[in-house]
Amino acid sequence: MASLLDKAGGVFFRARSFLPLPLIYLVVAESWDSHVHPGMGGAGVDEALNVVGLVLCLFGAVIRFTTVGLVPAGTSSQSRKMNGLALTTTGPYSVVRHPLYLGNLFITLGLLCIAHEPWAYAVGLAYWLLSHLLIVRAEEQLLRAQHGAAFDDWSRAVPGWFPSFSKWKKSGEAFGWKRAVQREVNPLVAWGLGATLLLMWERFVRRELPGPLGTRYLTVVIAFLVLLIANKVWKKVSRA
Repeated sequence: MASLLDKAGGVFFRARSFLPLPLIYLVVAESWDSHVHPGMGGAGVDEALNVVGLVLCLFGAVIRFTTVGLVPAGTSSQSRKMNGLALTTTGPYSVVRHPLYLGNLFITLGLLCIAHEPWAYAVGLAYWLLSHLLIVRAEEQLLRAQHGAAFDDWSRAVPGWFPSFSKWKKSGEAFGWKRAVQREVNPLVAWGLGATLLLMWERFVRRELPGPLGTRYLTVVIAFLVLLIANKVWKKVSRA
């Protein structure tokens, strides 16, 4: 059973960038009828949920950006391979063991608020819990095998999900702005486009698009795509 869970965690880790896509499609497809009219709280509540959702997404993105900028290169990776994980116990990793995944949680909650579908809350949170708990289990098994007692000491001292800021230990490194920007543009574009398309879908279903509002949304979509391309070019130039 343990080996099966480890394998499942590895699968979720390798496919973590693509597995949410069917869920996003399901939310969009099933929200057609419900978005024709405002929800039970009225249009005001729907708009408030959209604002709250964007704030939560931004908060999660700040957590991720800060984490990547404060820790040494190699601590975490966007690679599809789960191996050679470094053990960092300073900076964000001194107050919580999974700061990047905590950021993902806020982004997920934000997107679900923008979808404002009760059933989407249940499905989305269930997916997040299943995928991240399996990924964390597999990662921690690997870290324990690679770092032994050092990992055990760190995992006992630092909480997994609820930050304890009294445990903060300065990393001793300058903030890696370049690394943080290059690493976090892709996640920003992913959730930014997701949020924009959910908002566009709601407006379209309610016959508020096309029009001037549609032009503004389209401009945002194009801006995200340009940002994605520019970051890819920057990465290639930096490696040259």
